[in-house]
Amino acid sequence: MAYKLDGAKFETLEDLVEALYPLYSDKMSEEEFKKYCEENAEKT
Repeated sequence: MAYKLDGAKFETLEDLVEALYPLYSDKMSEEEFKKYCEENAEKT
């Protein structure tokens, strides 16, 4: 299953977090961002 967030698609949730977390690092911790991704990423 792939994950899509902010128009970007990734094979795994871990790949998504690793790639996009730097864009969100000033807004939330990595753990908070991972939870955000789990709740908001579109599963394709």
